[in-house]
Amino acid sequence: MAPIATETLREETEVLAFDLWDTLLDRESTLVPALGDLLDAHGSDYDPEILLRRYLAMHFRDSMIDSLIPGPHTPFKEISRRALAYRLDQLGLDVPDEAVRDVIRQWKQLEPYPDVDAALADLAEEYTLVGLSNGDPDMLAAVRPNFETDLDGVVSVAEAGAYKPHRASYDLCCDRFDVAPHEVTFVTAHTFDLVGAKAVGMRGAFLNRHENPFGGWPQRPELVVEDTERLAEALL
Repeated sequence: MAPIATETLREETEVLAFDLWDTLLDRESTLVPALGDLLDAHGSDYDPEILLRRYLAMHFRDSMIDSLIPGPHTPFKEISRRALAYRLDQLGLDVPDEAVRDVIRQWKQLEPYPDVDAALADLAEEYTLVGLSNGDPDMLAAVRPNFETDLDGVVSVAEAGAYKPHRASYDLCCDRFDVAPHEVTFVTAHTFDLVGAKAVGMRGAFLNRHENPFGGWPQRPELVVEDTERLAEALL
């Protein structure tokens, strides 16, 4: 779906659906220290920032596999536990399962990036604000109070039975809020997520916090902004 003009985007958008992890909520400030403590406790000087990147890459791969194979949806927390345990095993570390689970529990402690709360307060005056996340329902319930502006709703892919970018969760968001896909602008820091949203007819805003190229996908964002403050400036 080709991008449209920003003016049309403002006129047609009813719902702003946000990815949460790394788009609104800062993973690194919580998970890097937690991984650093885990490594220290097991006598490893491995870089926790590199471990986080490798762990997240494994998590992403495994969540995509889970969405493609027959069988029930595997919860985010279990996908994450397996991925981190695998990476620790690769490092030759004998880490008890409970210590791995302690790190996974930190996802429920994530806080918004500094730019988020003020921008959401402004955007809430014009749009319905929704979290559309790969996280489990209990994880979303745990982080929802961390925002100063309450989201109008959250949609977990667990309810749809498949991880983004499978279309099921995007369709569920439209059904739940009674909007057509083009009336939703999906906001994310991740290319894969926005490609999935655009493929089902949503609009897209690429919130490029980390100054990464979007890539060569034909599904292009209507907006590219560096943070939610710039997003609010473009949409209000």
